[in-house]
Amino acid sequence: MEPYRPPSYPAVLGDLAYAAALALFIYLQKLAFRLRAEEGQAWWASNGRDLVNGLAAVTVSGAVWLQGVAPWLALYFGCTLTLALSVIHTLAQRRSDEPWKPVVVAAALLGAPLVLAPRVVAEVMASLLSAAF
Repeated sequence: MEPYRPPSYPAVLGDLAYAAALALFIYLQKLAFRLRAEEGQAWWASNGRDLVNGLAAVTVSGAVWLQGVAPWLALYFGCTLTLALSVIHTLAQRRSDEPWKPVVVAAALLGAPLVLAPRVVAEVMASLLSAAF
């Protein structure tokens, strides 16, 4: 399977979907931290946090797929990006009252290559995965 196929719709739609997925990710991280605070009081809070993080990973993966990246590679990239942004958000939460700002910067820096050259990014990711496995 090819790692990349140009989408049949204008590329700007994939870019907008990616931006929307990142905005949703930031909102979902706020919700996850709120659930984390309630974990001691509500038995379902940790499961809710898992659900929120899973939804974030699926949303980001879907946006990567809309860029033209193969589904299996989009899932890998989306989950990896979600994990990286979650770690950055957690670290920023400890140091700042507005942890979303570093997450937006990191998302822009990590996502820019995908927006600017999706074919190259997909091919590089596919070759890295082939080399690893």
